[in-house]
Amino acid sequence: MSTQDRVRTFIIDELRFRGSAKDLKNDLPLLEKEILDSMGIFQVVSFLEAEYGIEIDDEDLIADNFGTIDGIARLVESKQGS
Repeated sequence: MSTQDRVRTFIIDELRFRGSAKDLKNDLPLLEKEILDSMGIFQVVSFLEAEYGIEIDDEDLIADNFGTIDGIARLVESKQGS
């Protein structure tokens, strides 16, 4: 399962996304559409750290990293590569 698919499943299951999985596209603006709020970002960060064994720093908490599923996946990949 890809990082995007894992994040999508987390948002649907844990953050209780009300749409369907097909509506939750990789480039859907999560912050603008209020799918993720500050508490949701905290939950996603906890999930990513546990799931991927990475550490997300305060300076990583920017809209570019959490604005879309693709952005979250890029953050994970950058942390795994460092």
